[in-house]
Amino acid sequence: MKTLLVGYKAQDLFEKGRHGRLRTASWVDGDVVCHVLDIYHRHALEKTHHVKAVCSAHLPDGEWDLIKFRTGPKLMSGELALDLLQEVYALSRKTGAKVEVDFVGKERDRNALVAKVRDDPERVRCFAAKWKASVPGMEPIELVSYPGCFCHRRADDGGLALAEVVSRELAGSPAGLRLLDMGCGCGLVGFLVAKSVGGVDLVMVDSHARAVEAATDNGAALGIPAEVILADAGTPERMDGTFDVFAGNPPYYSDYRIAEVFLETALRALKPGGVCYTVVKNEAGLKPLQERYFPSVETIRRRGYAVLRSVKG
Repeated sequence: MKTLLVGYKAQDLFEKGRHGRLRTASWVDGDVVCHVLDIYHRHALEKTHHVKAVCSAHLPDGEWDLIKFRTGPKLMSGELALDLLQEVYALSRKTGAKVEVDFVGKERDRNALVAKVRDDPERVRCFAAKWKASVPGMEPIELVSYPGCFCHRRADDGGLALAEVVSRELAGSPAGLRLLDMGCGCGLVGFLVAKSVGGVDLVMVDSHARAVEAATDNGAALGIPAEVILADAGTPERMDGTFDVFAGNPPYYSDYRIAEVFLETALRALKPGGVCYTVVKNEAGLKPLQERYFPSVETIRRRGYAVLRSVKG
C-alpha cells in the first residue's frame, strides 16, 4: 500500500517498543512518503527514520492508496490547515486514496475543518494574500504571500526595520552590489533593498518551500532578478566569500541555534569588508552571539527593533 503522510514531523513517527524504547512506528513500514513544507523537517525525517521525504510547496502526485494528514490548532494556522486539506482531498479524488485526518485537538474542531472541504468539493479557496510595503523615499511594492509563509498577509515590523536600515546605508552604492537575504520569507527585505538601491545582485535563502515559492513569484512579478534557494544550512560552498552584504531576520527559538546558522553563513558568505546586518527585538540574546563571529557589533535602533551591524575583517 502506498501511503502519503502530510504534516508529520520526525517526532510524530515514534512509538514505544520493548522496554519502553522509542522506535519508528510500525505503521510507517512499507511504501511511505512523507511530505513536508520545511526542508529542515525533511532532513530530520530521513536521518531519524530513514524514510523517503519530499519537501515542496504543494503535495506530490502519485498513485496513493492512503493519505494521512496531521494537523491541529497548535500545529499550524487554520488557513494552512484548510489549504493543505483542500490539496489532500483533491489528490484523493484523483487517485481514489482513502483520507485519514490525524487531528490534535477537539473532535468538534476536526469535524468542522473536514466538513468545509469534504462537504463542498467544488469550492476551492485561495489563501494567497497581496499587500504593499516600502522604505522611505520609495514607491510601495506589492508582494504576495502564501499560507505557511512567515508573517503571511502582512509585512513584519522587524523585516521592515532591517530593510529600512540596509536601504539607507547602501544608498548611492555602485551597481553590482551582491546581497544575500537569508530567511527571506516572501522576499520582503531583499526586494525592498533591491528596489530602493538598484542594480543589486540578489540571492535569497529560506528553508520553507512556500516561502521560496512566494519569493520566486514576487521576483518575477516585480521584474527583479533573484536566485532563490531552498536550504536549511545557508548558501552552497560555491558562494563563499562572494557577497558584499548579508541581511538576516533569524528566528530566536531553539536557544538561538538557528540564528547561529545565520551568522555562520554570513561569515562564510561575505567578502572581507562585507557587512552583516541582523535584526532582533531585544539585542541581549543575539548581540553576544554575533560578537563570537565578528570583531564588533554596532546597534542601530529602528521601529523598536535593534539592527545589528558588523563588518567582516
